[in-house]
Amino acid sequence: MKYLVDSKEMKQLDKNTIEYFGIPSLVLMERAALSVYGEIKKRFGKDKHILIICGAGNNGGDGLAIARLLFLDGYPVHIYMPMHPKKMTEETKCQYQTGEKYGIPIVEKLEKDYDIIIDALFGIGLSRPLEGEFKELVGWCNKAKAVRIAVDMPSGISADTGAVLGEAFLADMTVTFGFAKAGQMVYPGAGFCGELIVADIGIDDKSMLDALPSLCCLEDSDISEKFPKRKKDSNKGSFGKVLVIAGSNTMAGAAWFSGKAAYLSGCGLVGIFTPEKNRDILLTKLPEAIVTDYSQDSFDVSLLCEKINWADVILAGPGIGLSHTAEIIIQEVLSQKEKPVVLDADGLNIIAKNPALLKKTKADVIITPHLGEMSRLTGREISLIKENLIHSAKSFAEKYHVVCVLKDARTVIASRENCCINPSGCNGMASGGSGDVLAGLIAGILAQNKTPMEAAALGAYIHGRAGEAAARLQGNASMLASDILNQIPQVIKELTQEGNGRIKTHI
Repeated sequence: MKYLVDSKEMKQLDKNTIEYFGIPSLVLMERAALSVYGEIKKRFGKDKHILIICGAGNNGGDGLAIARLLFLDGYPVHIYMPMHPKKMTEETKCQYQTGEKYGIPIVEKLEKDYDIIIDALFGIGLSRPLEGEFKELVGWCNKAKAVRIAVDMPSGISADTGAVLGEAFLADMTVTFGFAKAGQMVYPGAGFCGELIVADIGIDDKSMLDALPSLCCLEDSDISEKFPKRKKDSNKGSFGKVLVIAGSNTMAGAAWFSGKAAYLSGCGLVGIFTPEKNRDILLTKLPEAIVTDYSQDSFDVSLLCEKINWADVILAGPGIGLSHTAEIIIQEVLSQKEKPVVLDADGLNIIAKNPALLKKTKADVIITPHLGEMSRLTGREISLIKENLIHSAKSFAEKYHVVCVLKDARTVIASRENCCINPSGCNGMASGGSGDVLAGLIAGILAQNKTPMEAAALGAYIHGRAGEAAARLQGNASMLASDILNQIPQVIKELTQEGNGRIKTHI
C-alpha cells in the first residue's frame, strides 16, 4: 500500500524533514521546482508561452522557482502574482528577489493567450472557499485554451476531502510532492487533478519519524502479497464455506452474481439460501453451488440456522427484499456471534430501519453500502456524505465497530483502526449486479482465513481491476456485471503470478 496524507500530515512531514534531518526549506523548494520543470521539459518545446500564477505562500515560491528554471532554459515565461509581496513567506520572498534579478517578466494584467498555465496559487494550504478575484482568476484559467498544470494541488481543491472550495483549477496534470494527498484520490478532487505525478523531493517514509499516516492507497503488490495462498495438499474444505443469503421471487440474479463471485475468489464451497422459485435457475446457472430453498410464506427459521452452522462466512442481503421474512433472516444472521457477516443491499436497508441490530451484534461485520444506502444508514444527505467520503466511512466504522466499504467512484474501506482508498475501477461498473459481485468476492476471500479489513480491501481492488478489464473489451457504456465476473479469474491470475502482476498501479 502507498501512504496518502492530508494537509496537516504533509506539513508535519515537511517540518520533520527541515528540522530533524536538517534539509533547508529552500532546498526542498528547489527540488519541487525541478520535478515540475522536468515534466514540462519532457513534454513541451520551447515555443510554448507559459504563464505561472504564484501565491504568497510556499506554493507560490515553488512557482517562482519553476519560472526561473524555465526562463533560464529559454522558455518564454510570464509570472502573475495576485497577492501583495508583503504577504510572502521568507522562502517565497527569496525566490521573488532572485527572479527579479534575472529579469523574469512579471505581468499585472492577463491579456495574452498562453499555451501553458501553471497553478502555484495555494497548493495544499487552502481551507476556505475561493472568493472574489481568486475565484475569477481560477475561472479565467479554466476557460483558457491552454494546457493546465497544478503544482502540488489544484487551487480550490481540499487536500483533505477532495471537495471543491468555491471554484477549482481544472488541471490536465498535477505534480505533487512526497506523497499523494487524500483529496487527490477521491472525487470530485480526483477529477480536477488530471494526470497525477508523485515526485520525490526528499520527503519520504523516513520523514514520518514513526508517526504513520492514517490513510493508504491500494496497489497491485497488495494482491500478490496478501491474497490467500493455496497449499498443494489441500481440498475444498481448506478454502472455506460461504453461505449466500440472496434473492427473492423476482431477484434470482443477485444470488447468482454473489455466489459465482464467491467461487471465483477461490473459496471451497458456496451454499445459496434463496426462495424456492429461484432453485431451478440457480441449479442451471451455477451447478457448483449447494442450493437450499425456502418458502417465504411459511418460513422455517431452523432451516436457516442449519445453514448458518454449516458456513464459515455469511453474506446476507443482495436482492432479498424488505419483507417480514427478510427482516427475520437479517435478525437471525446478526444474532449469532461466531461467523463473520458481509451485509449488502437489502440487508443494509433493513438495518437502516433498525440500527440497534448492528449495534448489538457480536459478529464481525463488513457492510458494503453505496451512497444511497449510506444515506439511509446515517440519516445524512448524499451530498454531505460525498463531501467527505473518508470521514463518513471512518466515523461509521468507529461507531458500529464494523468494516465499512463505502462505494463510490473511489471506494473507501475503513475499520476502527485503518482506512484505505481503492483506486481501481471505472464508470462502466455503475450498473445493476456490480455490487452483488463485490459482496461475493469479499465473502469468498474472507472465508479463506483473511481478516475483515483484508478481505474488504482485496475484494474491492480485484473487483475494480476486473471492471477495468471488462471495459477494455466491452466499453464502459455496454459492460454488464457478468462481464466483470468473467474477468475475475484472469485478474487474480495476473496479480498473483509470482508476485508480479502485469497490470500497473494508478499512482
